[in-house]
Amino acid sequence: MMLNCLILGDIPNGFQNLKRFINDTSFTFLAQHCQSFDAAMPFLDTATIHLIFAGAPPPQPETLFTEEQTSMSVLVLSYPDNNPYPFYVCHEEVLFPHLTYEAFYNLVYRFYNIINMEGQQTIPPRTTDHFMIRCENHYEKIKYEDLRYLEVMDDHILLHTKDQKIATREKLDWIMAQLPLSEFMHVHRWYVVGFHHIDQLEEDHLYIGSIRIPVSRNIQPEIEKRYKKRW
Repeated sequence: MMLNCLILGDIPNGFQNLKRFINDTSFTFLAQHCQSFDAAMPFLDTATIHLIFAGAPPPQPETLFTEEQTSMSVLVLSYPDNNPYPFYVCHEEVLFPHLTYEAFYNLVYRFYNIINMEGQQTIPPRTTDHFMIRCENHYEKIKYEDLRYLEVMDDHILLHTKDQKIATREKLDWIMAQLPLSEFMHVHRWYVVGFHHIDQLEEDHLYIGSIRIPVSRNIQPEIEKRYKKRW
């Protein structure tokens, strides 16, 4: 099981290593860093985020010279079927700088055991092995395990599966919200790849079969870490 993490807001002083801690831990995955709650909602609505590390909101002009934030909250989410809202916060802890890797690991390992072993805080597993996507005047069934990569074109998106290419005019954000966050990654402006289908990872590109896919420079360090713990 992988704990999908989301950072919300600015990272306060003393927590600069948080992203590295998440990436260096074998059972945690940084799904996204969002500056606002509105930007985070597409990910929260997918029922796949386990932990939110809530930092500071972007500073306003009148608060630029006030005392800096010295703490950070970590929220554990739950997605019960009978809840009127998409999720609720079932646990919260406050973190103080300077956060060491040992303290971080002990914290997330404790949450991992709670989520994995005790049913009340477990995020429901996906009930299907596929999602449905609209293609012109019909819908196509896409199995997660068959989806190799997505290619963004001028006016549509191509989904490359093991056996076919499927064109859709759905937005990329919507498609990403249907995918398991720990198994797919937006590696380039025009490409999203499935980690289990990567055959070779190079400095600025990767291969899925014989297809060469570029990798953005700022994504390279993260994809290397994710690639190593894809199984």
